Amino acid sequence: MTTTARCAYGRRLRRGITMIWTRRLGPLAGLVALVLSPAVLAAPLGAPPYTARGQEPGWRLTIAQDSIALDMASGEKLRTPTPRARRSGRQARYDVVFDGRPARIAIERRLCRDTMSGMPHPDTVAILRRQPVLRGCGGEPRDLLGAGEWRVTQIGGQRVLGKTRPTLQFLADGGLAGNGSCNRFRTSYTLTGEGLTLGPAAATMMACEPAVMAQEQALLRRLEGVGSFDIRPDGALVLKGRDGETLVARRP
Repeated sequence: MTTTARCAYGRRLRRGITMIWTRRLGPLAGLVALVLSPAVLAAPLGAPPYTARGQEPGWRLTIAQDSIALDMASGEKLRTPTPRARRSGRQARYDVVFDGRPARIAIERRLCRDTMSGMPHPDTVAILRRQPVLRGCGGEPRDLLGAGEWRVTQIGGQRVLGKTRPTLQFLADGGLAGNGSCNRFRTSYTLTGEGLTLGPAAATMMACEPAVMAQEQALLRRLEGVGSFDIRPDGALVLKGRDGETLVARRP
């Protein structure tokens, strides 16, 4: 069933939020995007292509199908063929030889934060049998955002209204879609080694109760101010604003 509404297009509000009315709400084809498939999300731990990096000393590890590269900030470059990975539960390892010396690449599915940027990564990585032991983070931060829906539970430290269900979903095409509390919205996101940023939001424009509309505007404003994200020990997603304000979301 579709809902019909009178429309005006392209109205720009404060803080760069663009509100869009469409005559036929419901399917909202403009909000449809591909998401990561379960097969992609279920890739074996540490399977190529895989990258890890660390600080003090700086290093970068790249695991490809046929070779493993370890590049040090000092300029040293080590290469070795990719052996068969050995996996057990939440751990994986590669036993390799770098420049005639045996080494072990140990990967654990345990949240790791970059010591320089604070960016979270899904894996903790160590390269053993070297002096010093190299420790750092592996995997892609994007994987922590997942393909499924997050339900927003707090906006700027305040719990959301019980009768609302604001949501977020990070899409594989670089879009972020969701329900603001009353209206559907879509924006874009950019994830770099320094943080997470979101673009201006475009949304439908249906009228709801004043308290619900106020909550939605607070959510959209804070989305535009996001500068980084983190994952709490309980699995909650925290979007952090440059001004210290946060959004907290959990899996339904």
